[in-house]
Amino acid sequence: MSDPRNRGGVNRRRFLRSVPRLAAVGGAAAGAGCVDRVSPTGPRTPPRSPESTRSGGRGLVVADFADEEGEDGTLVVRVTVENRGAEAESGTVVVEASAGDAEETVTESVTAESGERTEVVLGTSLSFEEFSRSGSLRVEIV
Repeated sequence: MSDPRNRGGVNRRRFLRSVPRLAAVGGAAAGAGCVDRVSPTGPRTPPRSPESTRSGGRGLVVADFADEEGEDGTLVVRVTVENRGAEAESGTVVVEASAGDAEETVTESVTAESGERTEVVLGTSLSFEEFSRSGSLRVEIV
């Protein structure tokens, strides 16, 4: 008859020898399905950061901006300007846009009371379709 005190040692050794095999099988099972090719689901271009920009210590900042297609198929840029200063401020919104090989700079004057937000719409002659494929925007207040 075998010694009952040794029986736990045999089971423990048998278990320890099987751990690498269990890990290999378990790892393969856990990784199943993770090798499928996944197509990207987001936009082709990275989102633009609508971070506020401050110019020269004044209170006017670009709070947000967005591009859209105009009725005639051209690029239109909507800019939200916020006055974070204590007094009314005036400035000029400057949009530098590119679409393919074409570039254009458009400007619009803006005035906002303290704490006020206002929207400025700037039209360009650039093709919105071309801008959507390979365009860029730079928006600031001067």
